[in-house]
Amino acid sequence: MNKLQSIICILMLSLLWACSKDNSLGGPPSVRSVTLLDSASQDSAFTRALPGTQVLITGENLGGITDVTFNGLSAYFNPAYNTNTHLIITIPEEAPTEATNPDVPNQIHIVTTHGETHYSFVVDIPPPSIFAISNENALAGDSLIIVGSALWLIEKIQFPGGREVTDFNADIAGTRIGLIMPDLGNDTGRITIVAKYGSTTSMGPLNDHQSGNVISNFTNDGETGELPRFNWAWWGAERKSDATLFPGTRGQYLQCVFGGVGANDPAWWNGGRSGNFNEVPMFTDAVMTQQASNYALKFEMNTREPWTSAICVIRFGEQYAFRFTPHTLTTNSSFDTGNKWTTVTIFLSEFKTAADGVEGTGTGASSMGQLLKAGGIVPFGFRIISESKPIDVFNTAFDNFRIIKVN
Repeated sequence: MNKLQSIICILMLSLLWACSKDNSLGGPPSVRSVTLLDSASQDSAFTRALPGTQVLITGENLGGITDVTFNGLSAYFNPAYNTNTHLIITIPEEAPTEATNPDVPNQIHIVTTHGETHYSFVVDIPPPSIFAISNENALAGDSLIIVGSALWLIEKIQFPGGREVTDFNADIAGTRIGLIMPDLGNDTGRITIVAKYGSTTSMGPLNDHQSGNVISNFTNDGETGELPRFNWAWWGAERKSDATLFPGTRGQYLQCVFGGVGANDPAWWNGGRSGNFNEVPMFTDAVMTQQASNYALKFEMNTREPWTSAICVIRFGEQYAFRFTPHTLTTNSSFDTGNKWTTVTIFLSEFKTAADGVEGTGTGASSMGQLLKAGGIVPFGFRIISESKPIDVFNTAFDNFRIIKVN
């Protein structure tokens, strides 16, 4: 019997005992403490908890409860878990907090058939978290969107180089923050959001376009704008630097532009439908045994035409691939960055073997050694193919392919 079952049994026995004695419900209800269900923690009362927490309310004359509210929101409870001295209840996930209403009463309100009571109790705001950043290599002055959860009561956002931003816009739902990218110079690092109820750090560094993480930024020796991390094999898509085509670029990028590709055309070597790179030594032998889920491939992309049918097969060597199909994640089967650069993140554990002759549909990589060659060498590239649908037009740019340790 686990601890929860033990507590429930005790409560049920108490209820049966009370019924057998035919006791009255007594005077007005009162709450003595709120604790966790864990019996080892029941001596440790607390006056605040996160939404979704299951708690044990202890007091007197608690029998006959008809309603329990947390900051005015009624919470479901099972009457079978209510005795004259206890109630097991879960704080609603939607309970109002200081983030959604600065004037919340911070109270539990219990109504019974014979009276009611209030108990001071704070429903905490969960700590913030960052899911994605619109463009991790945005230029100074560009708009930046941070997507996450519990992005409430933000005090400041810390950028690499000790820079702090306090001028930003956050939505009511706590899922998005909009701001202007500060000038980071050559500083690279993760951002930290500092909020009243905690802080969080991004899983990838910003301004990381010329570090040792980068497979290719398409800048060659002698070219300006960033340190060269070339490693391009000189064929496939076109290397360009025209910022009028794809605004917001630092220098060189790779443009895949083609059309008129019929259905089920696997000929990726035609018409600039690939990105081909030299094998790059990037990791030590110690990395070979680490989990692939601890690393992610990141890159920036920019669509001049909506992506509607193409399948971009991103590959590590000959065994592991990821079928990148962003259009399949939208409601209208069309993906478009609006001619703005956006960061893509793919965990390396999502790269899979072939199954039934289709790359990227089999078993996922578990270790880095399955993706790398001996000595930590990265064999990398991508190929664009069609399957059941033709590709009428494709016009997308790619930049800053890099591998980041995220965990």
